[in-house]
Amino acid sequence: MHKVYLKPGKEESLKRFHPWIFSGAISRFDGEPEEGEVVEVYTSKKEFIAEGHFQIGSIAVRVLSFQQEPINHDFWKRKLEIAYDMRRSIGIATNPTNNTYRLV
Repeated sequence: MHKVYLKPGKEESLKRFHPWIFSGAISRFDGEPEEGEVVEVYTSKKEFIAEGHFQIGSIAVRVLSFQQEPINHDFWKRKLEIAYDMRRSIGIATNPTNNTYRLV
């Protein structure tokens, strides 16, 4: 997995769990990630801070997790279950008068 290193101080928004990393916040890459590839994100002090999808453009990384974990089938299954459970708990998913809602 490729690594992305941030410029000093650019991790502050991630510490508040902001899910985007802008291209201007990136100092360097280990290797050359391809569009859509999952990358690990590190601070300028080489401390892990997030994992996300890399993309070319203004928003360079869209954070998937603030923990080091495999981004695999089980990850996505768990995320979808959490999303569904939240909508069920507030009555959106089980409301008989509602036939549509956004899950993701």
